[in-house]
Amino acid sequence: MSNQQINPASPLSPSPSLPCSPAPPLPGPSTRVRVTFATAGPLAYVSVLDLGRLWERAVRRAGMPLRYSQGFNPRPKMQFAAPLPTGCGGDAEWLDLWLTEPLEPAAINAALEGQLPPAMRLVNVELVPEDAPALSEQLAAATYRVLLRQVELAATETACAALLEEESVLRAKRGRRRHQHYDLRQLLEALSVAPAAAPWTVALDMRLKARAGATGRPDEVLSALGLADAPRRCTRTALLLAEPAPEPSA
Repeated sequence: MSNQQINPASPLSPSPSLPCSPAPPLPGPSTRVRVTFATAGPLAYVSVLDLGRLWERAVRRAGMPLRYSQGFNPRPKMQFAAPLPTGCGGDAEWLDLWLTEPLEPAAINAALEGQLPPAMRLVNVELVPEDAPALSEQLAAATYRVLLRQVELAATETACAALLEEESVLRAKRGRRRHQHYDLRQLLEALSVAPAAAPWTVALDMRLKARAGATGRPDEVLSALGLADAPRRCTRTALLLAEPAPEPSA
């Protein structure tokens, strides 16, 4: 897979026309907005921290009244549903923003038009209750599509079938806990393979659990299939929320 680098002149570069430390507004009621957006290209290699800075910059350029925390180091009140795996774009990512003034979704959509980088696209804007649970607390699973090159369809079908038949697939954790293991098979809810249009040869669709402390990664699935080195393009196609618990009967 080819390595892509962020251009120093990209939207992630500092903008001298923007103040570094905006004055935080006084406490008061908030409007919570849920933005659905898509990313591709170089943004697939941007960290969630840099993605947050990019969004903060876009919202401020749009003149939207973004709420900030109080204290010596005010931070914008924003929450992503889940970080994207490195190298993956997203078709329908979620970001919650808190504003100090009420704005209708149509006005927010119009304000953000032209403020996002070319590799990002606004999909939807909606209002959500301010006291609703955090997106990360509601997330249950995510779906991914991985396009592969230099891979044979029949061999991939065989590898996928063998992986799904396994009861347990132990993988090493990352970072300081790499001496520990987790069961990838328990995080893999669905896996299918199909032919892909040129220049790709195979398309993998997978559904992985995405709960706190139990999140599947598409690159780990590829490693388990023996496809870690295959040229690929990964896209998270959807984030899925858990079904709300039924209300107790009277």
